[in-house]
Parts: sequence; structure tokens; C-alpha cells
Amino acid sequence: MRRSLGAPVLALVVAAAACSDSDAALFGTSAAERGASDEASSSGSGGAGAPSEPPPEREVESDYEAPVATGSFVWVANPKSGRVAYVDAASLQVRTVEAGNGPTYVFGVPSQPEDTTLVLNVLSEDATLLRAKAGKIEATTFDTAPRANSVVFSSDGRFAIAWTDARKIPTAPRTDGFQDLTVMDLAQGTSKILAVGYRPVAVGFAGTSPRAYAVTQDGIDILDLTGAPARTKSVPISDTPNEDPGTRDVVVTKDGAYAFVRRENQATVTAVALEAGTRTSITLAGPVTDLDLNDRGDQAVAVVRSLSQAVLLPIPGIVAAPASGTTVTVAGETFGSVVIAPGGARALLYTNASAVERVTILDIPTAQARTVRLYSPVLGVFSAPDAQHAIVLHDRTSAGSSSSTSGEAPSGAPGAFSLVPIGQVLPAKIVTTLAPPTAVASTSDRAIIAERDDQTKVYGAYLARMPELMVERLALASPPIAVGIVAGAKRAFVAQQHPEGRLTFVDLETGTARTLTGFELASRVVDGSKP
Repeated sequence: MRRSLGAPVLALVVAAAACSDSDAALFGTSAAERGASDEASSSGSGGAGAPSEPPPEREVESDYEAPVATGSFVWVANPKSGRVAYVDAASLQVRTVEAGNGPTYVFGVPSQPEDTTLVLNVLSEDATLLRAKAGKIEATTFDTAPRANSVVFSSDGRFAIAWTDARKIPTAPRTDGFQDLTVMDLAQGTSKILAVGYRPVAVGFAGTSPRAYAVTQDGIDILDLTGAPARTKSVPISDTPNEDPGTRDVVVTKDGAYAFVRRENQATVTAVALEAGTRTSITLAGPVTDLDLNDRGDQAVAVVRSLSQAVLLPIPGIVAAPASGTTVTVAGETFGSVVIAPGGARALLYTNASAVERVTILDIPTAQARTVRLYSPVLGVFSAPDAQHAIVLHDRTSAGSSSSTSGEAPSGAPGAFSLVPIGQVLPAKIVTTLAPPTAVASTSDRAIIAERDDQTKVYGAYLARMPELMVERLALASPPIAVGIVAGAKRAFVAQQHPEGRLTFVDLETGTARTLTGFELASRVVDGSKP
């Protein structure tokens, strides 16, 4: 599963409460697949009574477009007006600036001395770089390939690559290959469009070197950025040209030296040396259901669900000696997914393919595991940036309907989340929500969790405090679509659906909420802490 962990702030949108099939497809599950998973999830415990062949693990990650926070500002695009609102999260002053035609996708640019964002304008087929400098906004425009909807940045923020993720366009015909991506030099103000393989699924940069890659359904394309951007080679990841690319997961190490390929229902992980183009097979004891890399790129963890095994794969050692992995078996547990917490010392093991109410914490340096009991089936697990706590979202189809006979879980709860200490051996705290949880953003000592139910019109957000594990709820007047943290202002924000735009800011220390409505009109600040 592809994830982005280890940034100073973790932000994720998982689903709308009453999402359509097209919404569900954004994060890898159709309504039919969810139904099959629910039918197969009749057991609430680990091994006993679990189905012999549960469905694949569900990938839970953000695909919703949302406002973006930089150091002090929150940036919100308005595709209809052609403007971008930028909100000072400390003073809550709202300004707007012109972008291109149809500004839709907003991205924060890393490693910049000023608050900087890049906006993709879908109608004018270009991008606008907006930089807040000396109280003004400097704007630079770049030509881009049509239908771009995703952007990645080099670690120093000099280069950006705009590309089209076909998974966000479920109605696109197969003849739309989306093979044009745009390399932008943000320092020089130039851009160049390059052709790569069919339908890229991931694009990234190779550490600090001027090299990038595009994982496509045809293989992995290598891009050289030392001069004029150019595609230098395409590295195949399979000898079988008719292999179904939808059954494989590809992750690339931070330095861009290796790619690791996992395929559904196969016990082999393939390591691809991108420079030499050679492939090495790493055979495990059973089908690999998930694979994750740590944020340093020197360790991978593979999961064999059928045997309750997590296999530690040192990099590059595992390439030279494919049998050198360390296998950790956790008897009696069922897990098929893995998230490696920032720093690389802990892996979080869980499953959302069946109704298992536990998460296993694996200490990677010692290869020791311990299991934390939860009280509702798991949907997704997300580590805080300091790897001391995790936020667990519980499956909205099963929250509060545990098969446990002990009666601890609330009956008929619309949803729930848990705060799990992973740096200390302490029990988790479960919190019943009034609607299914839909979004998470976290710092090391705070988390904001949004909830949404469009049928009951219940909307809210929860501010969680770590390590105390104390939680308070804030009612919202409209449906939340995203959450985030503005570190420079020590505030969280909740973006909401509203015809004029609506943001609720939450002070991370006091919990006080204030709401802005009507960005285009620069309307007054509404005190959301009062009725």
C-alpha cells in the first residue's frame, strides 16, 4: 500500500459517510467489494472462525482535494472564481489572489523560506506558483500537460512534477494513457512536458540527486533533471507483458536505487535495481498481502497474512542475500497490512479485511511484537509524527457491533476511533463518535478527527490531546471535507462544504474554535465557540 508517513504533520481523508461508488473507488474499494468484505467479516477475533481466504486488505489514504496549510497560511482554491484565498491562521485575516482558469488542486511547496503553494488550473492547463513575500503574493505561471491532478516535489522544493493519476478519473476510457507529465523548475521558472509509460501510479524523486522516477503500468521510467529534463530509460519490472498491473504494488526507496514489487496472491517480492535494471526475487513463506518502506529507505516490512508473519527486509542487504530477512510470527493474530511509523523503529500491523479488533506493534530493532486490544474492527492505523501514539479509525460498517460477548463495545455506535500509545505499554482509549470518522490530522501531541454523516446531518470534529488521551468534541454546521494543522499558528483547521467556503480553526492549546465563512467576500470572523 502506498502511504506518506513521516512528515511533521500527518493528514488524511478517508471517506464520506454516505459515499457513492465513485467516491469509494478513490481509495480502492467499490461498494460490491465492501459488501463482500463485510460478509466475510463475521468473526470479531483473530484466528478462530476467520475466513480461510479473506478479501484483499483495503487501502485507506487521501484522494480528496483539500485546502493546504503551509507555515502560517491555509490556501483554498475556488475553481469558479479563478481565485485562491489565503488565510492567515494566526490573525484569521483572509485575502484572495488571482490564479489561472479553474484553480482546483493546491499543494504546499516544501523547504521554502516563505509560505509557498502550487495550484493546478484545470481549465487553462497550467500551474500557478504563489509565494507570500513581504506582505504580498508573487505569482509565476507554468505550462502543464492537460488533465494534471497530482504534484510531487523534490525535497528541497526546487522541482515539481505534475502528473495525472488515472485512479481519480474512474470514467476515463482505456485509450487515455495520461502519459504526459510536466517537470517544473520552480527556481528557474521553466517547465517541460515528458512522455512516460501508460498510466503512472506513482511519481517521485531520488533523494537529493537531480533524478526522478515514474512508476507506470509499463515499468519504471527514470528521469534526469541535471540539464533539460529527459527520460533516460525505462526499467521493466516483469518479464510478462500481459501481467495485470492492477494486482501489483510498487514502492521505491528514498534514494531511488531500488524498487520493490508486491503482487496479489504471490509469495515473491521482486527487488529491482533501477540503475542496472536487474531484478532479484525474494521468496517468503506465503502470499504477501502488504509491503511498506520506512522513511529512511533502509528497511522494508512485508506481511504474510495467512501465517501471521511480518518479515523484516534490510535494504540493500536483502538484495544481495534474498534469504536474509527476519521473520516474526505472532501466533493467534490476524494482520494483513503494515504501516512503518516515522523513524523506522516501529511497525503497526492490522487488518481491515476481516473484523479483527486488535493492532500489533512490532519493535523492528528487537523483532519483538506486542498486541493491543481494541474494541471495534479496524479500518486504518496512522502514526503520529513522533511514533509515540497512533490514531486508529474503526470500520464504519462495524463500529459498535463487536462480536465480543463481554459487552465493552457500545452497541449501535455510528463510529469510533482509538488513541493508541505505541511508545509505551499502555492500553488504548476508544472514543465513540456521533458519525463515522472521515479525516485525521496529527502532530506529536495533538490530533484532529472529523466525523460526517450526510443522512443524519451530523457533523463534528474531535480534538485529542496526547499523551493524556483526552478528547473534546466540536459541533460543525456543515460537512467536513478535510482537516489539517497549521504548525506556525498552533491551530488545526477543518474545511467544510459550503457554497461560499467555510473553515473552522481550532486552537491546539485551548480548544477554542473560530469559523470563517465566505472567503470571496472576506466576511467577518464568526466565533464558533458560542451558540
